Amino acid sequence: MATREAVRGVFAPSRPSELTVERPLRMRDQALLWGALSMSLLVFVPAAYLVPALSLRDAIAIAIGGSFAGAALLAAVAAAAAARRRNTVGLLSSALGVPAGTLVAALLVVRHLIWAVFTLAFAANVAAHVPGLVGPRAIWAIALGAVALALALLPPRTFVQRWIGWFAFWVGLLLIVLVTLTGIATYGIPMLHDADGLGGWPTRAQGFDLIAAMPLLWLPVVADYAYDTPSARDAGVGVFAGAGVMTAWYAVVGVLWVFTVNARDVAGFMSALPIGAGGLLVVVALQSNAVAANVYAASQAAGRFGYRWFRPALVCTGVIAGVIVAATDALGVEDLALLLAAVLVPLFAVALVRALMATAPTSAAWVAWAAGILAYGWIDPGGVTAWRVVMRFIFSTVLHAPFPLGGELTPIPATVVSAVVAAGLYAVLAAPAAVRRRG
Repeated sequence: MATREAVRGVFAPSRPSELTVERPLRMRDQALLWGALSMSLLVFVPAAYLVPALSLRDAIAIAIGGSFAGAALLAAVAAAAAARRRNTVGLLSSALGVPAGTLVAALLVVRHLIWAVFTLAFAANVAAHVPGLVGPRAIWAIALGAVALALALLPPRTFVQRWIGWFAFWVGLLLIVLVTLTGIATYGIPMLHDADGLGGWPTRAQGFDLIAAMPLLWLPVVADYAYDTPSARDAGVGVFAGAGVMTAWYAVVGVLWVFTVNARDVAGFMSALPIGAGGLLVVVALQSNAVAANVYAASQAAGRFGYRWFRPALVCTGVIAGVIVAATDALGVEDLALLLAAVLVPLFAVALVRALMATAPTSAAWVAWAAGILAYGWIDPGGVTAWRVVMRFIFSTVLHAPFPLGGELTPIPATVVSAVVAAGLYAVLAAPAAVRRRG
């Protein structure tokens, strides 16, 4: 009987109000949430790529600057969502037009599933290689996926204040303090960083994009946790503080010490820490949060297709993610996930300007979004082969322009160019409508 009631509670028709909290998340809650979500072992990897190509001074400056730049855009979206009381689907639908809401929701569900799969695969891979832990990667994927699904089923306030505020945030903070002290005591400042930098990939601009991508990957999720925050200030300041500080701290540690083990082997780095089987606690505390947040956001987007399937969508998303990771090597979806982030950065830039100039036709938003995507692809086409071929055809074959424009040809990060092009073009196209309205 108890099992039957539990299953009925999960699959019963419901509206989003049943899954939201009686009291909204406030500034402290937002800071804890986004601080915890930014405490990802994944941040070590792009940070470690910055050296030895760049000097120590440049690498640390880019790690800090990229972290806070990405957090600033994330905070702006959170503030807009709180001011307009709209989740991610609502915010983007207002920019592209209400009929586009279904397309936006479908895109978001795909994005959330892909990133949940990648995050789960990354966590399972780390857990399978931590000394003192036994079991194949598939078993860890199932176990960690079950934990993440249970967290995603919690009301947001319970998830943030109980799991994040009482456990996950403090585990992540203790880990980074331990890593920092261990690094200073064991390695000091590695001699390799005394050089001026060897050059090559990544350049300063490419390194900025790598670091900024870490908080920007949460753009499609942040509004789902911020839209019922009491004020835009609470949402914006909380998100900026949590995501900016913790991404920067983890990135600086990645610059200084992760490469002494292996820039690609975070599991190897974990094995160098004096925590033994406590590595499992770290993986559960840090990586399960990311999977749970993406699964919850997928359920928010799936609500667009009918509230009857709101909770089932949440459960099915978690199950599908676990099955994919257990059956395949899902680590290969990283490039596709970063491509989706590149597509979404100009979209959210347009949505922010649209919130200030809402009288412009939605066609202007579509044009500006497309221009931002092309600007990003021109500078940094990424590693997805099909997308790179399309970008090369457009710029090299059709327009006879140098391709890619990144590297030594431009010192400006693709993230910045994409956001500025999309927001600027929309503002230009929307200006006549705004003038007519004032007249």
